[in-house]
Amino acid sequence: MKMITLVEDSTCCALPAEHGLSIYVETKLHKILFDLGTTDLFYKNAIALGIDLKQVDTVIISHGHDDHGGGLEAFLKINDHAKIYLQSSAFANHYTRKSTGPEYIGLNQALKNHPQIELLDGDFIIDQELQVFSNVLGDVYETNRNLLKEGFAMDDFVHEQHLVISENGKHVLFMGCGHKGVLNILAQCPVKPDVVVGGFHLYSMRSGKMLPEEVILELVHHLPDAKYYTGHCTGDEALAILQRELPQIYPLQTGTVITV
Repeated sequence: MKMITLVEDSTCCALPAEHGLSIYVETKLHKILFDLGTTDLFYKNAIALGIDLKQVDTVIISHGHDDHGGGLEAFLKINDHAKIYLQSSAFANHYTRKSTGPEYIGLNQALKNHPQIELLDGDFIIDQELQVFSNVLGDVYETNRNLLKEGFAMDDFVHEQHLVISENGKHVLFMGCGHKGVLNILAQCPVKPDVVVGGFHLYSMRSGKMLPEEVILELVHHLPDAKYYTGHCTGDEALAILQRELPQIYPLQTGTVITV
């Protein structure tokens, strides 16, 4: 299994970055995109890397925020056959709280009924390699408090889903932002992952605040043994704490290549 990060908030190479996430994955059976970033940058970076996204057969959009599914329209223009899996509630209205009032950060609802879209309600097994799970139980971090759902109430993230890829006896868990909390997600994961990839949401870009260091240290001490690649909404300062405490945590950036 090979993973290449097409879009992340920072970059480890000459490729440009944006606030968002998109990861290209090749397995024996599939060519996959996990999330699509905010714009069409995922596509431009794929071209620069010689990756043909017309060959992608499966897309997983982790949740209904535009920094993970904003590139959906761009993808549909270049690929006419891939199945695109989202939770049905991903196309609901989602907002962020600002001093000027709620600002829409949801997906383009005009795309909801596109024939390539597969709307799910909870867990779903795609095949022997791929499965998604959702409806994770447990409290969310304080860094989520400015994220709102329909009616401008605090989001409960029922629209968030996570991907497990299993190949050659190895399991890789992909999270978009980990809004429901990485420990909650790991506790509900249907397999014990060998590798975990995605955001931990320990930092709020909108408020500029990180979770207290003691909360992050408590998280580290409860993480199960695995290799972790994290970035996007984890935050640089939080990532530095994680790496200081646990050697098996690595930065996830635009251009990061992971082989399992």
